[in-house]
Amino acid sequence: MRIDIEIPQPLAALLTVSAVIGALFTVDSAIGWSAQLMAQPMGGESKQEIVHEAEEDAVRLRQQQAVLQKREEILRYQLDLLREEKRVRGSNISQSMQTEIERSEQMLLDLIRDQQEAEGKILLTLKQIWDAEGRAIAVSRSVRKGEIALAWPVDPAEGISAQFDDPHYEELFGMPHKAIDIPEEQGTVVRAAQDGVVDDVSDNGLGFNSVTLRHDGFATLYGHVEAFLVEPGETVRRGQPIAYSGGRPGTKGAGHLSTGPHLHFELIVNGERVDPMRYLPTLR
Repeated sequence: MRIDIEIPQPLAALLTVSAVIGALFTVDSAIGWSAQLMAQPMGGESKQEIVHEAEEDAVRLRQQQAVLQKREEILRYQLDLLREEKRVRGSNISQSMQTEIERSEQMLLDLIRDQQEAEGKILLTLKQIWDAEGRAIAVSRSVRKGEIALAWPVDPAEGISAQFDDPHYEELFGMPHKAIDIPEEQGTVVRAAQDGVVDDVSDNGLGFNSVTLRHDGFATLYGHVEAFLVEPGETVRRGQPIAYSGGRPGTKGAGHLSTGPHLHFELIVNGERVDPMRYLPTLR
């Protein structure tokens, strides 16, 4: 007996199956490879470092897949943010802001319709975030002298919109939140949380923009910034303006994983991202 199965688009089906198998194989391979490395002598990097990198790659691949599964939910959430901002501002909204919000709305609608383009932009934003965090982690690995005491980089008058390891953020975006989000008007001055040196200024246009400062044994990262006021290598003092905040979906510096106008603030100590709230003045 012969059973014929008709596949309307055989090439598309084959590519889809191949992509799924490839992704699963990559995750399993990364985990298996990291386990095998422990038994092999290595040169250059230590075995522990290479194992850690392999495990980190596997974790990031899982996070990438989780974020893409939530692609449309994220875009519709950002679209709702824009529409709510326009409603709240009402007649007080300027013509330039009205135009900017309408342009951002159209961009998000286009991305909802075009899944392939949306996935590409979201993956690019993830890469930009991970690259910036990777550079901050690298410069944080130095001997720390004394205690860490930070100043608020923007006024937390509106509180915190996303806490460190916030479960609601992970539920929405599919990835953990190793930072705090401080809501603030678009274009607000961002200030250095402590004396330091500008280590990195990442200008990715409409992607994820950030500034990283190197301090005495730790680093701070300021994300979703719209414009920069410092350059790499510049020495800055606590409270000195370093950037302007952003975060409105569809605007410069926001990227495609933003929760509206705010500052994304990270603290990295000895290669580990820790909760900045432990080192900031208590909220009033």
